[in-house]
Amino acid sequence: MRVRWCLPAGLCVALCFAALAVCALAVSAPGVAALARAAAGPGAGAGAGGACARAPLSGGRTVSLEVGGRLRSALVHVPAGLAAGRRVPLVLVLHGYRGSGPRMERYSGFSALADKYGFVVAYPSSAGSFWNSLAKRRLPDDLRFLSGLISGLGRDLCVDPLRVYAAGVSNGGGMAALAACRLSDRIDALASVAGGYDGQPPCRPRRPVSVLEIHGTADPVVPYFGLGGRPTRDGLPPFVEGWRARDRCQGPPLVRRLAVRTSDLRWTRCASGVAVEHIRIAGGRHQWPGAQPPDPGPPATICASCVIWRFFSALPAGHRPTLTR
Repeated sequence: MRVRWCLPAGLCVALCFAALAVCALAVSAPGVAALARAAAGPGAGAGAGGACARAPLSGGRTVSLEVGGRLRSALVHVPAGLAAGRRVPLVLVLHGYRGSGPRMERYSGFSALADKYGFVVAYPSSAGSFWNSLAKRRLPDDLRFLSGLISGLGRDLCVDPLRVYAAGVSNGGGMAALAACRLSDRIDALASVAGGYDGQPPCRPRRPVSVLEIHGTADPVVPYFGLGGRPTRDGLPPFVEGWRARDRCQGPPLVRRLAVRTSDLRWTRCASGVAVEHIRIAGGRHQWPGAQPPDPGPPATICASCVIWRFFSALPAGHRPTLTR
């Protein structure tokens, strides 16, 4: 897999990987050797002697990799002040229909949170106007792209492999959900906002995954109960019911009021200590609360990005549960 980093200064480092070994290295400008040392590139090897040996270069840059004959890209933001040897979480944030990684950075505001709390955030871009969230064979293999992105960033940066999270909105929320099902050995938690899940293949994760879902009850694009769906007996979206069952959550949820029109339902008695949480926004439409610029609809009652990071950061660190069937 070929991975290419391009930085704001115009310096690029191209690396060709075969499994975990670097098979070629090319540079496009002088001074890249110093840049590579600062970024602790994947050629340095794994563990304390590799990407974690030196403090990473901070700021935003674009990483590109070839998947299935297509050149794919993601905008990656690394916060300033990360110390050498400190393993940090990685958050993938997926845009919606007709979006892009750079637009999602501005829209979600996640980079500001990364700077404040010290984690790496990546904003991948779909191959066309939408993600292959239904895993259709004739469409781009977005699961392979996301898996390759996680691998590449894990080699380039001092990422904690046990704290890799995926979030998304609308079609991107559906893609993040598919990734949580198919890449559960690599993704530790999922957060979806106004996600579309209709038509997805059966979800059979290899292990429990913590899940947060945020949805407005008046969403006209992705209805709260799904396309053509009817209210369920317990009033929960089928997506939330499905994950509650997969994660073997017991008993009723803890319910609290977050803000006007906004309720939080949380299950904590789940398999292997994972959590399932649902935030219901009464009268909310197809919105990422707190987005910039704001989505059409009622004023936001919460900051979705803030709530998502709070959910991710509260999960137990350094533990990847297993699922006994």
